[in-house]
Amino acid sequence: MNKEEYIEKMTKLGISERETRVYLSLLEKRELSALEIHKLTNVPRTKVYETIQRMILRGMCIEKQMGRRKKFQAIEPKRVLNRLIEGYESDLDEKKKLIKELNEMLRPIYKQGMQAVDVSEYVEIIKGPTSIHERYIALVKNTKRDLMSFVKPPYAHQLKKQQVEEQENAEFEILKKGVVVRVLYEFPEAEDIERRIAHIEKCMKAGEEARVIEGLPIKMHIFDGRYVLMALDNPMLATFPLTMLVIEHPGLALANKILFNYLWGKAEDYRVLRSLTGGEDA
Repeated sequence: MNKEEYIEKMTKLGISERETRVYLSLLEKRELSALEIHKLTNVPRTKVYETIQRMILRGMCIEKQMGRRKKFQAIEPKRVLNRLIEGYESDLDEKKKLIKELNEMLRPIYKQGMQAVDVSEYVEIIKGPTSIHERYIALVKNTKRDLMSFVKPPYAHQLKKQQVEEQENAEFEILKKGVVVRVLYEFPEAEDIERRIAHIEKCMKAGEEARVIEGLPIKMHIFDGRYVLMALDNPMLATFPLTMLVIEHPGLALANKILFNYLWGKAEDYRVLRSLTGGEDA
């Protein structure tokens, strides 16, 4: 290992580069005067004594009086490093004590502040297909455990091929990471059945679990039992854009998961859709 590697490792322990250079020189030469240290390390003469004094306080070297001359000698590396560890442990204990004290001081302030929290801070209102699409993608990509979806019109992507593919790809990414995705699809309109079957088959091939049901009460997605993305009923959709809410509320998410599981038990295999097109009912 060259000298620069020693310097890099020791500076990571909080020892300055100057102190490290001086210490390595003392290890190599056993004893050195201030002038000799300056010549070997290129530490400015005006900084040698300042550096040495810090090292003495750290327990890295000692000062020896040789007649009228002063010499400096390195202390064994094991002892130096052990002192560093002891110093860090002591410092850590002090910080732990300080953190405990701060926790006791700050907890009542936090508790008092929470009493004034506006519930609306947990609710995010999203309007318009583009904004809803982007928020949905972000929520899917951050899902770590499970995703449950109630899929029914209206759609934020409005059957735009690029947005449909982006939503599919986001789902496929989390499926590869082991996220469980279950989707309930509402029976589509006759003209959309073939497209819906193709989409379901593509997603199931990637690992999605899917069933179909004649009617769903709401368009909604539940992410990790924590976030709920749900559509607001809008009887004037032609005039006003689709609006959805993102609500961070584990209790609400749990209630909707119970509803999902209930409807899941009543839902059918997606291949029943083929009977609606005149094809075979699998």
